[in-house]
Amino acid sequence: MIKNWLTTILSAAVLIGVTTALYLYTAGYRVNKEKTGIDLTQTGMIGAKSIPEGAKVYVDGSLYTATNDTIASVSPGTHNLRMIKNGFVTWTKNIEVFPELVTDITAILISQSPRLEPLTNTGARLPTISPSLTKLAYFTKDGTSPGVWVIPFTNIGVSLFKSTPNVVLADTAYEFYSDGTSIEWSSDETKLLVTDAQENHYIVSLGDEVAEATSSPQLLRDSWTAEITKKRTDFIEKLDVPEKLVEIAVDPKTLWAPDDKKFLYTMTNDDRIEYKVYNLEKPLPIGEKVETTVFTTKISDVQPKISWYSDSFHLILTENYNDTEKKGTISLIRIDGTNKTEVYNNTLYSDAVYSAPGGEKLIMLTSLKSSGQVDLYTVGIR
Repeated sequence: MIKNWLTTILSAAVLIGVTTALYLYTAGYRVNKEKTGIDLTQTGMIGAKSIPEGAKVYVDGSLYTATNDTIASVSPGTHNLRMIKNGFVTWTKNIEVFPELVTDITAILISQSPRLEPLTNTGARLPTISPSLTKLAYFTKDGTSPGVWVIPFTNIGVSLFKSTPNVVLADTAYEFYSDGTSIEWSSDETKLLVTDAQENHYIVSLGDEVAEATSSPQLLRDSWTAEITKKRTDFIEKLDVPEKLVEIAVDPKTLWAPDDKKFLYTMTNDDRIEYKVYNLEKPLPIGEKVETTVFTTKISDVQPKISWYSDSFHLILTENYNDTEKKGTISLIRIDGTNKTEVYNNTLYSDAVYSAPGGEKLIMLTSLKSSGQVDLYTVGIR
């Protein structure tokens, strides 16, 4: 009888011990070997991903795994994370690890030798992206159908052969729309406001390929602006946004990310301009901050042209653009100011640079010849 009781008690003790050990292990506790005696320290994890995947992952200089993978038993605190893949610029960032939590990081790896490919081959001028970043309108002197064209972007890829640009406003014997000076999108992306070389204004309904002259373009702009402001106001009212940022958030000129959860704004501080991103994600990803300063510049400096990258965690910067020399530098930077990586530094005919939907390419206006035809090109970053 006594032996049976002892066996039962021992089995129960072992079961409790194993269960407790498993619970502590799954909760992130590990034995701290640096201390004498038994000392359990709670740990966290790092979810290391990269695009493209297959990069070597180093934590504090030690090789752990390859992306995409999770690194367990990481002590809480700040750690240096580095991802290396042949043919790509090394990615590095100091990240914060928290007990019992997984800090997810996705590194956008930039090719050491980005590829240029034509997106148009009949000439292009003054490209303008739609509010949803899914359509691009431009002027062209296309020999067959000169006028205003639109390229709809899809997730299957963006290239000369995969994209299907179409003319939405063709030149006539009396009106050369292709010589126009600006293209503006309506808030719902169903119309364009086109200004010609004589400062005449036309409303173009996409799909109709017909232009309707208007003598009150500002009223049209104001109505489109009012629509955007109302939409953003209705959205912001449901969120916990600091009062000082509400006016900025609803301003139609504020750059919102493709996921509609972040916006870029600037603040002037003495002789400096601070470029900041406010993150409205709920819940906030582990390791991310609600508000971050991406970078600062001097007020006297030429300010960069900025657009959002497709993942909503990076910005595209066009810097040092010189309209006379037709040159500039394109870089990608994370919204927390880390991993600024140069993508292109050469001929540019516009400081407007956009991301393809999948993020594998950036779209810009350039020419491969100093005196040649200017077209839209894609620069492949991976």
